[in-house]
Amino acid sequence: MRSTTSRLLCALMSLVAPALLHAQGATLRGTVSDTTGSPLPGATITIEGTALRGTSSTNGTYQITGVPAGSYTVRTRLIGYISTSGRVTMEAGTERTLDMRLTQSVVQLAPIDVVVGSRARHTAGEELAVPVDVITAEQMKQQGTTETGQILQFTAPSVNFPRQSVTDATDIVRPFTLRGLGPDQSLVLLNGWRRHQTAVLNTFAYGTGAGSSGVDLNAIPSSAIDRIEVLRDGASAQYGSDAIAGVVNLVMREGSFTPFISADVSRYVTADYPDDGTTVDVNGGVGIKLGRGSLGLFAEYRDRSRTNRAWADPFDVSVTGVADSVSSDGQVIEKRNPVPQPSSQWGDGDASDVMTMANFRLPLNDGGTSELYAFGGYSRRRGTGNGYRRYADDARNWPQIFELGFLPEFNPLVNDYSATGGFRGLAAGWSVDLGLSYGHNDFTYDLRNTLNTSLGPCLDVACAPGLDGIPGTSDDPGIPNQTEFDAGRLLRDEMIASASAAKPFEVGLASPLNIAVGVAFRRENYKITPGELASYIDGGSPDQAGEDASGGSQVFPGFAPADAVDEARNNVGLFLDAEASVSKKLLLNAATRYENYSDFGSRLTGKVAARFQPNRVLTLRAAASTGFRAPGLSQIYFRKVITNFIFDEDAGRPLPVDVGIFRAEDPQAQLLGAKPLKEETSFNLSAGFAVSPRPNLNFTADYFYITIDDRILLGATFDDDTTLAILARNGYAGIGGVQYFTNGLDTRTQGVDFTANYTVPSGSVGRFDFLASVNYTRNEITRVDPLPDVLANSDEPGILDVVTEIAIQEERPDWRVMLQVNYVRSRFAALARGSYFGGFASAQPGYCDACREEYGAKTLVDAEVSYRFLPQLGIALGARNIFDVYPDQASEQNSFLIYPWAAASPFGYNGRNVYVRTEVLLGR
Repeated sequence: MRSTTSRLLCALMSLVAPALLHAQGATLRGTVSDTTGSPLPGATITIEGTALRGTSSTNGTYQITGVPAGSYTVRTRLIGYISTSGRVTMEAGTERTLDMRLTQSVVQLAPIDVVVGSRARHTAGEELAVPVDVITAEQMKQQGTTETGQILQFTAPSVNFPRQSVTDATDIVRPFTLRGLGPDQSLVLLNGWRRHQTAVLNTFAYGTGAGSSGVDLNAIPSSAIDRIEVLRDGASAQYGSDAIAGVVNLVMREGSFTPFISADVSRYVTADYPDDGTTVDVNGGVGIKLGRGSLGLFAEYRDRSRTNRAWADPFDVSVTGVADSVSSDGQVIEKRNPVPQPSSQWGDGDASDVMTMANFRLPLNDGGTSELYAFGGYSRRRGTGNGYRRYADDARNWPQIFELGFLPEFNPLVNDYSATGGFRGLAAGWSVDLGLSYGHNDFTYDLRNTLNTSLGPCLDVACAPGLDGIPGTSDDPGIPNQTEFDAGRLLRDEMIASASAAKPFEVGLASPLNIAVGVAFRRENYKITPGELASYIDGGSPDQAGEDASGGSQVFPGFAPADAVDEARNNVGLFLDAEASVSKKLLLNAATRYENYSDFGSRLTGKVAARFQPNRVLTLRAAASTGFRAPGLSQIYFRKVITNFIFDEDAGRPLPVDVGIFRAEDPQAQLLGAKPLKEETSFNLSAGFAVSPRPNLNFTADYFYITIDDRILLGATFDDDTTLAILARNGYAGIGGVQYFTNGLDTRTQGVDFTANYTVPSGSVGRFDFLASVNYTRNEITRVDPLPDVLANSDEPGILDVVTEIAIQEERPDWRVMLQVNYVRSRFAALARGSYFGGFASAQPGYCDACREEYGAKTLVDAEVSYRFLPQLGIALGARNIFDVYPDQASEQNSFLIYPWAAASPFGYNGRNVYVRTEVLLGR
């Protein structure tokens, strides 16, 4: 890879060196202010006909370098202000100044111009009563990755995006979490519209919350995103169910702009492992002018090869009966069997993604008071993930099929598509928005390099005896074994119809009273389709040791017909929001929302917030709200039961035994105390301040407190003798273990967010931007339901197992700290960042239920340098985790998988990553 990168750089230099002698870009700088002359931060300045853009700093200044010679229209946009444009003529190698003044808009049409946290007009987060982080496209480019989930983690310390391994579907669809809560307790919006969740249910913990479903941020091409807004406050009353931890709003790029292409190549270059994990990413876009409107088209292709941080296995005796001699650092000293080492996989799997998005806006009149809008896209991912290795002599293997044993592999296909469209305009003085949205996600469980042990050692002919002992004559006809399976499919659909209106009213206060009202209808559908027969059947064959063989495809037995479901529900929500400045110093906001679900009932929530600014230096803010989250359709209807035939001495023959996750409505679960799920309810409290002692220096600090009652979780597995006897007495002697969802506990989350930024004004030595952020979050379980009465005299430890208890309270670092400095001078830019991750703990089922592994705090350092050779060409070189830092190694009992419980690690376990990025503008 090093030689490949060198050749790439040499080729680029050979192309651009001659042109450097003939082309020198110009620099455009200036100040953005309002009509009173006050500086406006956060304004977006674009040079039409190019992809060049800039953002005004805290003191309103901006600078755009590398502008080719010519005459241009420069457009400036800011939330809540009328877009302004000006003309400028640039000459090669010169500097021009263009100051822009913006006038506040009377009506605000597009929700993409609304900062989350308020339905009134505002500029940046400084004007809100709640904390909002705004991450610009420029900041996104500097993170050394194109994965939207990772970008969000690097730029927002409240966000965690763990890189799981050996976690089934979660290896391929990775959810993010906010403030240590579950993925489904944060709401994701795209251009202000609710984004649909994935069909996948996380059945493992590892930093993601067992029994939860989230939104796949990586289904959206990063080239399509203009900014990301992170609301760090409860907002169920404003935006609906799920917004307990906060809201993430992805705002798409819009308008006309010249085509651009960005190409990234990265690779893990480590001290202790072979270089691996090469990722190639190509993304780009074009903004096409269509009359008064525009159409933005975006696409991204990402190909990622696998990483592996497993050591050689000192216990594998496949074929020869003798294990390799392995050193204390995991290297093979003497090879004693033919199994390639490392024989296990712990790391990222292969993945190939294709993502597309489009964003259309068409003003219907010259005044821009009405418009049609539409956006949507399609993504497709083929990924891989591995399970644990089965040795050649393992009871779950047949040496006739896999002589060396096998490493089972997930090879799923994930499809995701969505479309949203609507009309915005004025009606009787109200800003009206009418729209319709549809989102779909499906996950197909394709398996490779595995088998169904119970079907015997034959691939070409049926050799399992069948359940009645005679091949081909029972209900189980006797079928051949196979090494690839279709294990079933999960699907999720969501349709939303929405109507909202907003209007400012003069009521004699310091500012108009902004009233917003709306109604939304949402229909959700969840579906499980069964896998092929061989993926779930128990063929009746004993294993190679003569014992009862487990049925179903190894690593993931397929969904059986009894697991299949196709269910839907409706939701109607109505909201009312009011906001006004009651004086020049005090802003008040109040919101309420009523929601009715067809499957569990209604709930009314509310929120109040206040912002007090006694002077230009200090701002105080606080908010209190109630919230809720309805049980997810997957939590209600997911069912994954594995049926095995175990020999029963009394019966003298094998009998079916079911073990797995049952629905709360299933009679097997109800016998053990399961009850219909109800909604989670929450209470949020936040308070903080912002201090700006100088225009270029800002500090914020916010305390947050969240309680969640009746929190939904995937409960412990009930399988002791008392439990089995209860099931047997009621006609379910074939049940070996029951797990179900329950509203079984209350939790409390509290912490502090701190941010600071300081900009050194531009001069002859360039501009420095210093940023710092600190997050402390602590999650605690405050109540756990006792065992159901029917299990009161059993040996079951409780409805909550140790793995889940540790996952909720300890799997996410309490402390996150980030310090970053950016330097810009003309066409050169550099970035250095240090990230501190506090210690955490984790546990893993399968080794011992009470196992707990502690991981110490770590500090990672990243750096990047970039240079724009030409206005049309720029290049960046960088490294993440420069000093090759890893989580602590696990205990000796799993010596060849040294990071098995570090799947919850907030920074992964792959080590140092180096990358090169180029951006090419295809216009002039």
